[in-house]
Amino acid sequence: MLKIILQTLVLTLLLYCNSGAQTITAPSNLEAEPEEFSYIKVKWDDNSGNEEGFYIERSYTPDTTYGWETIGSVGQNSRQFFDYWVANNVTYFYRVYAYAGTERSEYSNIAFATAIIDTNLIPMAPSNLIITDTTSTSITINWQDNSNNENGFIIARRKQDEVLFTYIDTVESDILTYQEVGLTPDNLYFYKVCAYNNFGLSDFTNTVYSFTQSSTSIINLTNQISDEFYLDNNYPNPFNPSTTISFGISKSAFLKLTVYNSQGKEVERLINQRLQPGSYELKWNAENYTGGVYFYRLESDNFSQTKKMILIK
Repeated sequence: MLKIILQTLVLTLLLYCNSGAQTITAPSNLEAEPEEFSYIKVKWDDNSGNEEGFYIERSYTPDTTYGWETIGSVGQNSRQFFDYWVANNVTYFYRVYAYAGTERSEYSNIAFATAIIDTNLIPMAPSNLIITDTTSTSITINWQDNSNNENGFIIARRKQDEVLFTYIDTVESDILTYQEVGLTPDNLYFYKVCAYNNFGLSDFTNTVYSFTQSSTSIINLTNQISDEFYLDNNYPNPFNPSTTISFGISKSAFLKLTVYNSQGKEVERLINQRLQPGSYELKWNAENYTGGVYFYRLESDNFSQTKKMILIK
């Protein structure tokens, strides 16, 4: 009797496990080929009968460990995808996987194709990309429009610790400025822009970069007008954990105020923005840094001055 009970329990468990297991078979025979001088067609074999759809990923390298981004998805039983976000004479690598709910298949094989676009139909590239404003959580960029047939512009950005640029947003035609918000204070960001239409992407602009400001507040001493550029000694000095840094500028200028350790390595960017003429002060809180000698440097186009301060802990 005990043997029969055990056999029944084992059979019940097997039936339960099998009923809950749904294996999603990976797509196969992935191919990519340029089509009609304006896009790349990606196609595959659907080997699963229980998927909800497919995700398509793209990279500029066949390396399977980094650089891949999701560029689109298609529904159940789909077998192709059209990639219109391509630039002329650029090689793209693709891979696809099936999914159902939170479950997903393995990846397909990797396929690649080089985009071939009639360059007479794509828009001319924008130019003269510059950074016009920076705060602790936002960066604003501006560019020149050289085309009259774009549908809009693509903004690409990478962070300091990233290798590849990512498309982060688009704006409509004839819009020449973009502000990214929600950034992390005191971090480095790189940007470039291209135009696009139904036939493809233009070349990208020059690349620009900027640190977001530190979250430190800058106080404008409105009753004090400076007739020169200067950087004062911080006070108190030595200090623990915070100190005040004062400076003045006689004309509008893009300023960088940077703190370095005794080895000359940058530890924090306190200011990275354009300020109007006047006298300013800010408080630097060094509670997260080790004690020792630090240097702070104020820089603009025609001015640079460095001071020493000592953090005691």
